[in-house]
Amino acid sequence: MSERQTNYTVMEGYELPSKGRIYDKEINPHIELRSMTARDEMKRLSPSTTPLKTLADIIEGCCIEKPAIPVYDMCMGDYEFLLHKLRIVTYGEKYKLTCRCSHCLNNVETETNLGELELREFDEEKFNEIKTFELPISRKLITLKVPSPRLVEDIESKTKEMKRKFKSVNLDFETLCKMLCSIESIDGVKYNQYDMEKILNDLPARDMQKLLNNIDALTVAIGLDTIFEVTCPHCGEDFKTFFRYGPEFFRPTNI
Repeated sequence: MSERQTNYTVMEGYELPSKGRIYDKEINPHIELRSMTARDEMKRLSPSTTPLKTLADIIEGCCIEKPAIPVYDMCMGDYEFLLHKLRIVTYGEKYKLTCRCSHCLNNVETETNLGELELREFDEEKFNEIKTFELPISRKLITLKVPSPRLVEDIESKTKEMKRKFKSVNLDFETLCKMLCSIESIDGVKYNQYDMEKILNDLPARDMQKLLNNIDALTVAIGLDTIFEVTCPHCGEDFKTFFRYGPEFFRPTNI
């Protein structure tokens, strides 16, 4: 990691967790970020129906050299990694958050160091096993899309659209859209939405669960490990908690 300062702007260099090796286009995995300006913060605070795109655009605007692919199309692991690093280069590593002790159930206010979160780096064999796999019952070969901020917001948009269109239908549209949008191909064939939906509706439940498990696993296969340990000040016990984005992430009070 390199660091330098020009006037009021801090710049640091980081290596993408994916090493840039999961994309169709060759990209430089070394990214240099400058700290956010007041204008960047005002962009973040502006109303948006696509908040992930807004943040991706801000990250990209803070890159000293524009990446070969939009940050909006990077995998979620690279995107969240850069988001955390942008917060660090702008406001520092210390982050206050509130969580609940799993032993005494009291709320705990704690502080974590964003720079010390462990990193899940790219493991090509493991990544490919999650991305392309065989369903246990139907034996269909599934290839998944690499999850990106764009894909996440596409799923949300399609879910809202289906809920409006089929108000009277008793169905978990979020799960359906998650599968529809996340599949690249089935047995090497890229289906349209209508045919894909017919195939998914007839899948054995065990196959569906395997599919959903792999979609979730691919999302977290690369990037920051957001589980960390906290000591409860009330009962003295150690417990593990998940990182949560809160007001302190972009509006820290300890500056």
